[in-house]
Amino acid sequence: MYKAKLIKGKNYHVMDKVFKIGEEQPVSRKLYLYLKQNEAFEVNEVQDKKNGGEEPTHYTEDQLKGMHKPDHETIISNLGGNPSHFKNADERIAFILNQQENSGE
Repeated sequence: MYKAKLIKGKNYHVMDKVFKIGEEQPVSRKLYLYLKQNEAFEVNEVQDKKNGGEEPTHYTEDQLKGMHKPDHETIISNLGGNPSHFKNADERIAFILNQQENSGE
């Protein structure tokens, strides 16, 4: 999974995604590679640690509603789901929230 954070400027719109200063967001590999060359961004690849390392990111419904389909698909894949099984954003968001809730038990 890839993340990007705007560190210079107030906001930045790229590939249907809006970044605000200091706000870190998950990004696709394609966007990660593009932003890696832009000094206004801090980008990194986050390794999923299954052996009790880092806590997984939990998204709120509002955060998910602000994301686009490729971001949802990345999260769904990371949660073990198949993105092609969902018809629309509401179904993707419901799946993500449900998986997060179930994994937190």
